[in-house]
Amino acid sequence: MGKNRTGKMAARFAREWVRDLRKVKRRRRGDPGARPTRNASPARQASYRARQEADRQQRNGRVNGTAEAVTTADGRHTAVSVSDGPDKIYPHHREVAGALDRVPQNLRAPWHGNCALPQSLSKLLDRGVDPRGGAIGAARIRAPGNPGHGAHNPCCNSCKALRNEFDLREVL
Repeated sequence: MGKNRTGKMAARFAREWVRDLRKVKRRRRGDPGARPTRNASPARQASYRARQEADRQQRNGRVNGTAEAVTTADGRHTAVSVSDGPDKIYPHHREVAGALDRVPQNLRAPWHGNCALPQSLSKLLDRGVDPRGGAIGAARIRAPGNPGHGAHNPCCNSCKALRNEFDLREVL
């Protein structure tokens, strides 16, 4: 009785195919710098866009600050901003300004309102896009060679109020 070569070949093909599929999944899931797929979650998109903006700002010579991205719940709209001084910030939308005004004085950060999150939210609201239920990603901007560049930067007290007001999920 002869050996069933077809069965062996099919089994070998199946093993190789599964192995290749695992490589693809591992590559997408494991590398934080990998470009998100078209159907990636809003959290993944926001995190990726924030790191991209931090890299762009570093190439332009900036060595400190925060880049932040807000992606809507459907993942179709993203606004990216950078923390700046009061003379360079994008003007706040009235909803964002109202939420910032409701933060008690003793809980406000020293840079209250100059963060990247209020600017990103204002950009979306000015375009007529509702950011509620979306995700926010923040990345540190540091000097070239600094290991902290691109790392997650948590929300300050002023931004926590905005995060809660607009029901946003913070990406870690």
